[in-house]
Amino acid sequence: MTHPQIAAFARLAKENTPPVRALEGQKTLISRTMHGFGYDATHDEIVVTSPLTQSILIFRGAANGEERPIRVIQGPHTQILGTAGGGLDKVSVDPVNNEILLPIAPGGILVFDREANGDVAPKRLLSGPDTQIRGMSPVVVDPVHNAMIVNSGGAMLIFDRTASGNAKPKAVIRGPKSLMAAISTIQVYPPNGWIIGGCDRAPGMAGSSPAVCAWSVNDNGDVAPRWKIPVQQLTGYAPSGIALDPVHREFLEVKLRPQIHLEITKYEIPKFVRLGCRGYSRFFAIASAGWRLPFQNVLRDLS
Repeated sequence: MTHPQIAAFARLAKENTPPVRALEGQKTLISRTMHGFGYDATHDEIVVTSPLTQSILIFRGAANGEERPIRVIQGPHTQILGTAGGGLDKVSVDPVNNEILLPIAPGGILVFDREANGDVAPKRLLSGPDTQIRGMSPVVVDPVHNAMIVNSGGAMLIFDRTASGNAKPKAVIRGPKSLMAAISTIQVYPPNGWIIGGCDRAPGMAGSSPAVCAWSVNDNGDVAPRWKIPVQQLTGYAPSGIALDPVHREFLEVKLRPQIHLEITKYEIPKFVRLGCRGYSRFFAIASAGWRLPFQNVLRDLS
């Protein structure tokens, strides 16, 4: 079991490749049980929680070694409270609207100004029975469609980006056709209106899903995903976290092996086909061992 750290690897790193740098040590204030962090490419900042100290830490994008955070959001006015199991294990950032979003227990989203520092109150709190948010559910913002998406209770809850209080979602993707499940982190690809998260989860499987699917931010109800990558079928392991690299057209998923170590697998992002009808795209799933596993997938125009 490793010590708390954020390790940066070369984009083309393979198995057993050492990191190019690592952010670690007592001065960083990084603690255990962080299961998802955000990177703000616009302002070149790393945003991560420190669950055991009930705080949000912001670092320079190039931070290395035992470097202190440039800002720390912590204190009673922040309303950041952990749980007996630690909690507060994930955070996301909206660089377009300069906001940081933190899921909290027993079910809600705290929204802070991106430049907040110290014991500051959140700008908004989204919480209450009408929100349908349960537990510390992953959240992400689509700034193009001005939407906040929360993956909670076997559903994708789509809110207006500035929703607060006990607001109802404006759309809910849920049901057997949707294949909706849960995963530790979700992502959006705003140019295509994609929401990307876990799907096909079997009963009793917690924290990961056998596959990754994409839905449209305009979807509502029990609708089928626009595309699906059967990760467990291809690699033998269920993903627990996902990330996107649109510049290099890569999709990365992280999975925890029984030997208690993380493995990262890359996939090519399916090309968006604008045909006004169904199109086909062949792409490759790149396993950690370097094997290329071709399969076909049906894509539908999301416009």
